[in-house]
Amino acid sequence: MTAAVCSAVESARREEYPPTGELEPSPPSLVGVVQDLSLARDMPAIMEIVRKAARELTGADGATFVLRDGDLCYYAEENAIEPLWKGRRFPMSACISGWAMLHGEAVTIEDIYDDPRIPVDAYRPTFVKSLCMVPIRTKAPIGAIGNYWACRHRATPRELSLLQALADSTSVAMENVAVYAELEKRVRDRTRELEERSRELAAEHAALLEAQRQKEALSALVVHDLKSPAAAIALAASVQLRSADLKPADRRRWGIVFSSAERIIRTAASVLDIAQSQDGRLVPQYADIELCGLLAEIREVVLPLAEKREQTIELSCNVPAGALRADRDLLGRTLQNLVDNALRYSPAQSTVRLEARADAAWVTIAVCDEGPGVPVEMRERIFDQYVRLEENARSGWGLGLSFCKMAVEAHGGASWIEDNTPRGSRFCFKLPVAPGKSVLQGVLLT
Repeated sequence: MTAAVCSAVESARREEYPPTGELEPSPPSLVGVVQDLSLARDMPAIMEIVRKAARELTGADGATFVLRDGDLCYYAEENAIEPLWKGRRFPMSACISGWAMLHGEAVTIEDIYDDPRIPVDAYRPTFVKSLCMVPIRTKAPIGAIGNYWACRHRATPRELSLLQALADSTSVAMENVAVYAELEKRVRDRTRELEERSRELAAEHAALLEAQRQKEALSALVVHDLKSPAAAIALAASVQLRSADLKPADRRRWGIVFSSAERIIRTAASVLDIAQSQDGRLVPQYADIELCGLLAEIREVVLPLAEKREQTIELSCNVPAGALRADRDLLGRTLQNLVDNALRYSPAQSTVRLEARADAAWVTIAVCDEGPGVPVEMRERIFDQYVRLEENARSGWGLGLSFCKMAVEAHGGASWIEDNTPRGSRFCFKLPVAPGKSVLQGVLLT
């Protein structure tokens, strides 16, 4: 190329990179380029940054971005005063970028026609007279970055250093892109897994809802089928018990029949309440309760069972009328369950005691037995469904105490178990005093 042509190229370069008052055009900041590369999230973004920075950092007439593609060099991007080889592939052994990658080192060529490594036929149609090429990563290179000059030029150590620094930063950026792409793939895969699991859970939830609906329907049928004959038995027994000339032995027998029928009715109702409560439908129907009278009724209902085993039922109630508002049916069944359990778990000729007292905020009720007691480690679990004391595992379904706990909590109360000195357990629960009322030393205050 003649001196006039080189001068024209230099003028064109100064028009493209106008001086800023210094002796040479001001190159872009390498730090800024590195920052831009750190933010790149795909290869097109990296190539756009590199094609521009590679030329501007050294003031070259052209720059190329080459990627290794197996045994080929792929000229992926370029920025030059004239077209070079963008989009073309050449054997690694047939181009200088391949030499730089194969040897893992930079190469500087002042005269391309005086270096046997240059395929001059490929360069002859171009403007290139001098070049330098640096590998992207010296160990197992994955590409190369090249600079070209239209006039003979030997790349200075500073230019070579800038280009190699750009190549090193490009290597890190490419690895980051690969990591970022892998993370995105993992996120997509995980998102698909979660979406699929969500669909599975939705299907399982729908199946559970259907099973719950079927269970409630079955529970309703069971309750109906149990309560109807049990109610008929209880009615027949109550008629017999009202007979004045009934012999004592027969009265005891009919009393047992009546209390057993009542127990069947309570158990059936508890099954239905427990099934419905899982949908939050155990809702008390509040009314004023005369608790001492209710306790006396409960005592009369279970008395035949106690008499059969020569057990005594004692009653101590210090709760004034009007102190409690509750659902009479739920409260009555709760008390019957507790007293029934106390009688069945206590030995013959023992005493079961019902206690009730009130204070400013709570009405507390305790059913005290003389049975084997409940181990401390079981006192929380004993209220769970289907949990029974091991030595009595064959008696009952383990639903009675579960129903009691839910009924008490539905009223805003709490239940617990204490020791009954010297022997047995105290099954206790408390319910809030009626709104606007309180009790002081057994006297109702408003």
